Amino acid sequence: MKLNRIVMAVVVCALMTVAAYAADLNGSFVAKVEGKNGTQEITYTFKVDGKTLTGKVTNARGDVDIKDGMVDGNTFSFSVERPGRDGGAPMVAKYTGKIDGDTLTIQAPGRGGTMEQKAERKK
Repeated sequence: MKLNRIVMAVVVCALMTVAAYAADLNGSFVAKVEGKNGTQEITYTFKVDGKTLTGKVTNARGDVDIKDGMVDGNTFSFSVERPGRDGGAPMVAKYTGKIDGDTLTIQAPGRGGTMEQKAERKK
């Protein structure tokens, strides 16, 4: 009986440790990306509710809302929709990423494929 309590206490402690290390995506993160016109700053502002991710992506063209955002442990995904050029169909861009402490590694759409961005938590 005493052994069962010890095992249960160890399991509870292990679960609490995992919860303590769960990724905290809430807040703003800034990425600096080199482009044809020099360095651009992109700000990702996130709010997490359970496994749902919402927020905005802000760059020189303005803000766009995050859609279809999901969080699973330290990984996340979302999409943004921008108006099409000259009244054309909207463009949907899909992003995936991983958080490690205060740093995001984001796979973002780029010219001709996907580019990796590093973003740091805004303090």
